[in-house]
Amino acid sequence: MIKCKVCGCEFTPVIDKHYIARDNGESGLTTAFKHTEGNLYDTFDCPACGCQIIAQERKRVYIDVCIAEEVDDDVEESDD
Repeated sequence: MIKCKVCGCEFTPVIDKHYIARDNGESGLTTAFKHTEGNLYDTFDCPACGCQIIAQERKRVYIDVCIAEEVDDDVEESDD
């Protein structure tokens, strides 16, 4: 259960009402070259008063990058 800090309404969070919000921050072309990202949050809206409720901070997904070695299929190996 989540409790709204404004009106006190308690409700069960459901995936259909979930969305991701982020902090206000810098925007524009110059931010493309910086490594600063706003924090992401799992968020729900209160069904009674509509206030935004942040459930928790959300971490970025880790993507493991593996660089494969190129193999030249045109070169035939000779048997000795």
